[in-house]
Amino acid sequence: MKEMTLDYDWINDFEALFTSIGKVLTEGQLKLDKSQDQGYLSAGFNLSPARESVPFGGIDMCPGKGACEIPCLKGSGMNQMTTHELARIRKTLLFARYFPAFRKKALKEVAALIRKAARRELIPAVRPNLLSDQPKLAKMLQEEFPDLQLYDYTKLRRPWERTNDKYHLTFSLDVGEASELHALKCIEHEVNVAVVIDHPKDDPVPDTFTLRDVTLPTIDGDKHDLRFLDPWPRFVMLRGKKIKGKKHVDARESGFYRRAA
Repeated sequence: MKEMTLDYDWINDFEALFTSIGKVLTEGQLKLDKSQDQGYLSAGFNLSPARESVPFGGIDMCPGKGACEIPCLKGSGMNQMTTHELARIRKTLLFARYFPAFRKKALKEVAALIRKAARRELIPAVRPNLLSDQPKLAKMLQEEFPDLQLYDYTKLRRPWERTNDKYHLTFSLDVGEASELHALKCIEHEVNVAVVIDHPKDDPVPDTFTLRDVTLPTIDGDKHDLRFLDPWPRFVMLRGKKIKGKKHVDARESGFYRRAA
């Protein structure tokens, strides 16, 4: 990776790795902060997506990845900064190699978030996977905080088998027939489907979207991040973000950024 300075000795040096990490729970992201308008205090775990951490001893954090790997949001906004990339990798190494320590730190920070929300008279909500797609994170949180509202996007198949009253999943549509057919199966099982569209930032999304002759009402998924508030059945429209370099063009050419109508 270009301009990366992560010390490879940290892979097997727990103390050095642990002390290099600040918080593992992310607050203060623009989209998460929009949740406060709906009465929620949101946070999430911003770990490495896909294979970002693999060269440093990590694991593939998005086993269901597809065409999204190239235009991933890790290359958008502040996520593309080297400092943020390093932070993601360090936290991911802690998760992958020293999970008990990660779990202890994560649960302590989530407990603090819950207390903070109470002080501010807001409802706490956590997105276990801001960039990753690891069900293990949600399971960890549900075991400790069964009443905490959790939500995620996922490309892993059969998401309806992992949903419950406190863990809401939205299936993320990818390129190709298999993903499209599975997306429609998700709709049948009361799981909404997120669609990334090539659409101007300030233009309203279309009222409906059609996938393989199935037309449904839409939701503007950029207005806030609280997908568990969405009615069903819906297509959740997410505008394709500006990704550095050629990756933005690749997202259009691959069909991952779809036409809005």
